[in-house]
Amino acid sequence: MSKKAIALFVYLLVTCCSFAQNAAKISFNTSTLRESIIVGYSRTFHQNHEIEVGLRLHINRLVMPDDQESIYYRRMYASNFAQHLGLQLDYNWYFLPRLDHLKPFVFYELQAAYSTTRNHGYGPTYNLNDGSYSIEEYTESFGPFLWLQNTIGVGFKVDIWKSFYLFEKMGFNATEIIGNDEHLMPEPFQQFSWLVNEFGYMIMAGLGIRF
Repeated sequence: MSKKAIALFVYLLVTCCSFAQNAAKISFNTSTLRESIIVGYSRTFHQNHEIEVGLRLHINRLVMPDDQESIYYRRMYASNFAQHLGLQLDYNWYFLPRLDHLKPFVFYELQAAYSTTRNHGYGPTYNLNDGSYSIEEYTESFGPFLWLQNTIGVGFKVDIWKSFYLFEKMGFNATEIIGNDEHLMPEPFQQFSWLVNEFGYMIMAGLGIRF
């Protein structure tokens, strides 16, 4: 590598670090994966590019969001402690960076988790002995599956006091659910993973501090 290339690399590295700003964040969001709390760290470069990584803490909910008998949509339910944990990666682009206290942005976010589902509903039951027909309540789980939620949308952050700020984000997402379950896939296809897509939304609100 030439001396000019090394000098250019060092210059770019120093420039990026000089204009970078760090922040710690905590947020609550509801989405296709249901509700979670995210604790994250972000770094802003040149005022308008922000990259964030975070730890996702899934919140189990017993109540189903609808009665449509969905298998995956908003049915994620952790069956052990490890399944409560996930990852978040995020990129924000601030398109009006010169505003002092209110900064709007567009974003792309990936949330990843590995968890089972919780499915609750009602199904028909037919008694062969007396020919009676009834509706019975059931609860069952499938998985675990790998959940990859990709969201694009808009948001903003607003300064509230010293280095503290609030932020909100909302957008639409496509979630890939990867895995298999013997109750959902008959033989001989149980040995293969399959891909299911669910489409939905995400709403997030949180608090950050710059340092």
